[in-house]
Amino acid sequence: MTCCMIRTLKLKMALTNEQKASLLRTMESYTRAFEIAAQWGYQNRNANKFAVHHGVYHTIRQEVPDLPAALILTAKDQACEALKVARLKKAPHRRTYAAMRYMRREASVHISKGTVSLASVDGRIKTTCYFPRDFNRYMLWEVRASNIMYERKRKEFYIGVMVKKEAPPREEGDILGIDRGINKVAVCSNNVFFDSKRINSVRGRYAKNRAELQAKGTRSAKRRLKEMSGREKRFVACESHRITKEIANMNYSVFALEDLSHIARQRWVTKGLKVKLQQWPYNQFEEFLSYKAEEGGKQVVFIDPTCTSQQCSRCGHIDRGNRVRGWFRCLKCNHQLDADLNASRNIARFGKIEMGRLHANQPNATDDEEGCSGAQEYSESSCKPLQM
Repeated sequence: MTCCMIRTLKLKMALTNEQKASLLRTMESYTRAFEIAAQWGYQNRNANKFAVHHGVYHTIRQEVPDLPAALILTAKDQACEALKVARLKKAPHRRTYAAMRYMRREASVHISKGTVSLASVDGRIKTTCYFPRDFNRYMLWEVRASNIMYERKRKEFYIGVMVKKEAPPREEGDILGIDRGINKVAVCSNNVFFDSKRINSVRGRYAKNRAELQAKGTRSAKRRLKEMSGREKRFVACESHRITKEIANMNYSVFALEDLSHIARQRWVTKGLKVKLQQWPYNQFEEFLSYKAEEGGKQVVFIDPTCTSQQCSRCGHIDRGNRVRGWFRCLKCNHQLDADLNASRNIARFGKIEMGRLHANQPNATDDEEGCSGAQEYSESSCKPLQM
């Protein structure tokens, strides 16, 4: 079974005022078709796409005769999906100028030429798009579908193009364990540390400025808060891109991460820690690393985070007293090293076990620490003494 890579490219379209007005009218008709389909599905307690199609297609054709048939189908499909999300408990509503979904034929996008042809209530709209240099690698990818988005503040239209390509064959090699944290962005099992001092200092400066502006409460202060929010998000995303790119280019075929999707729901999480976890972009780190690894024929596996910080990576002894702040000393074998590095080696070993479950026909050797994680052991002279 072949795997495919899917990416979405957001491109700005160069449209005239007449073309923008035509797309706005198309969005209004699209929203009207959505509302008719959603209301019929809610009244008849049915979210099946085929049933809704037979029930409302001719009604929509009469209500919005200028809307192309393909857009009627996508509006109906979106209404059915919204009904399923609401579990038929209420009739879903759509913003008038929300994004429209286009099929491949209704939105013909040529990445190599930089041209776009769209269907609208006034016929086909032909225009051009701006393609950054970084998008040249998607020239030979297959275009599958598109979304038309409208930004009301800038009064500009954007097209989100979904492209698809067959993924390269996966490589076979060592597993790298990665421990993520708030104080350290990532600690790898090959003794590579990515500190978060720069990120925390910048975010601290933004937090201070945010508190001062919130205390003022003026209109200009609120406008400034929105600008700061966008800058902070872009800075954090840039740092995540830089770190994940460096990790993905390492000589490893599998990257093991902890599954942190339910970490904020744990009983031991305090109120103050929950606020920090909400600001911690661990999910963004996962997404960036996953798609970068996929392009290189590598993969990311997730393991259970239970006791990865309390278990000794050498003897396997588990005890809460093994870890004191940022240092780890096993109470059984007296093995000492950085606590996050110890956790990353455990993650690498558990990742090896997880890969053995996914590929049952391959040998599963988990007792060799250096072989499974690629990490080098600390010498006794390099061990930091534990300070009580």
